[in-house]
Amino acid sequence: MGFLRNIKFMKKGGSNPLLEKLKLFYNTLSAPFIQREEEAEVIVLSLLSNEHALFIGEPGTAKSAIVRRAASLLKAKYFYYVLNKYTEPDELFGPIDINELKTKGIYKRRIEGKLPLAEIAFLDEIFNANTAILNTLLSLLQERIFINGDEKIQSPLISLFSASNDIPDEVELRALYDRLLFRHHVRPVSESKLKELFKAGIEIELKGVIEEEPVMEISELKKIQEQVYFVLEKTKDRKDILQQYARLIVIFREQGIQVTDRRAIKGLKAVAANAVFNGRDYVEPKDFMVLKYVIPETIDDFGKVAAIVSEEIRLPSRYLKDLEILERNILRLRKEIRRLPTYDFRIISYSRELLIIERKLRKIAREAIDDNEVLNRVEKLLEIIGEIKDSLVSKSSLYGKDL
Repeated sequence: MGFLRNIKFMKKGGSNPLLEKLKLFYNTLSAPFIQREEEAEVIVLSLLSNEHALFIGEPGTAKSAIVRRAASLLKAKYFYYVLNKYTEPDELFGPIDINELKTKGIYKRRIEGKLPLAEIAFLDEIFNANTAILNTLLSLLQERIFINGDEKIQSPLISLFSASNDIPDEVELRALYDRLLFRHHVRPVSESKLKELFKAGIEIELKGVIEEEPVMEISELKKIQEQVYFVLEKTKDRKDILQQYARLIVIFREQGIQVTDRRAIKGLKAVAANAVFNGRDYVEPKDFMVLKYVIPETIDDFGKVAAIVSEEIRLPSRYLKDLEILERNILRLRKEIRRLPTYDFRIISYSRELLIIERKLRKIAREAIDDNEVLNRVEKLLEIIGEIKDSLVSKSSLYGKDL
């Protein structure tokens, strides 16, 4: 099941209806899928950014199903196609209008129900696109423009989602690859979730796919997109954020991860979208974690980018892991100290170990000053340390002298 996003900003004294709808959209989108929260997140971020995305992975991992569901929940015009090496332009952009050609001599396509008029699209095996398709597709992705005979059509395309088993090596496909801002490596459901997957699959086999009513309108999505641009505009004046972002880009490049200037700039748009998705009208360092969906160029880069960002910004998840280790040590000390007889010589060494742990906790609290979850954990652990200190004092007056 999807988790609730903490979307709560922009309207003092109450919740923002648009952002509540965004939260509902995300949760409804991810709900029927097992272990596909990240895929739903990529879809939402792409839509908020008005950008495109690539899902990399083997067939049978619900990539097209979750995108189709997103379109349905938005009541968006949807186009889906599986490309092969022989796919003709007619199949994506519409057949030639023979009547226009005969009567007016205009080479025009009938585009109703085709990619140029889609609001959300999914192209499976996108890198099978041949040269006859490529230039038109690039123009559509980049400029949202489709030239149809003597007419220049503004495409309503919000986001094009795509899938491929592999990342392309061919030079002629690199431009297409670069146009897909968000990239996500889709993995099969983990072993621990297989039973849930089987149960969900049986339900679908027995009852079919339950169609949900739309939960959000395209017009509402566009209003939230405006907020993304507002946050991006504000970020220009955030010297702290830009400095930390620049440092991350330098580190990526030093680690051999290719980051073009264009992708680095676009990355800030993704960061702003992540802030809005999480209910803020300003960027925080933790929003940089979205770069794990933007920066990777190769399959190996996905884990590398996430590790670099996590290390550089000290995400709460990293602090929470540290706190788990410290908590285990605190509970071990409490257990051992309870067994100590009065005036045992080990009281001094235990006291010093407690002091080291306490200093580490206070350091974490200083670094994670804006994260309530981390601060609450630290406070509880410091309370336990206080209780252990009282226990030590009652066992020996040496405790007070040796701290």
